[in-house]
Amino acid sequence: MKFKTSIFLFLLAASIFFNAHAQQVRIGLAPEINLPTGNASSISGVGFGGSVKAEIALADKYAITANGGYNLFLTKKKLGTKLENIEAVPVKLGFKHYPSPDFYIEGQAGAAFHMGASSRTSFVWSPGFGTYFKTGSSNNKLEFGLRYEAWTNTSYGATSTLKTTSFSFIGLKLGYVFGI
Repeated sequence: MKFKTSIFLFLLAASIFFNAHAQQVRIGLAPEINLPTGNASSISGVGFGGSVKAEIALADKYAITANGGYNLFLTKKKLGTKLENIEAVPVKLGFKHYPSPDFYIEGQAGAAFHMGASSRTSFVWSPGFGTYFKTGSSNNKLEFGLRYEAWTNTSYGATSTLKTTSFSFIGLKLGYVFGI
């Protein structure tokens, strides 16, 4: 019975995906400024990064997303010692809902692969929203987005006694979206 239910759900999802009447693909490139919150603000003042996002429309108001990027957080001094900057490559999958044609609400989850001496992997979750602005081309748009992002199960710096259960920040992006 479990096998039949799984097959049914797979076929239902496939039919929705392949029969979507508004199937459209968008690719977005965006630089980011990230402002640490909570415990993260005690070790970092600001972060910079960039991302590439692919979006496939499932229907007029729904889309799935795949996002990859790079983030660098400049750390502060703690007890006279400068902590190592925090670098990570987050990779996320998500779901978008469009209440109106140029405004969206989004949720994403995935993994952040940390770089440097403290390499490890963290679970990432990220809710956000954004809007599009039309450009001269009908398929291409400017995008402004705002999101909250948290990387769980992290601690930073071998010389630091700071152990956090999450590293969180508010991300601001202004990017360019290519409609395909």
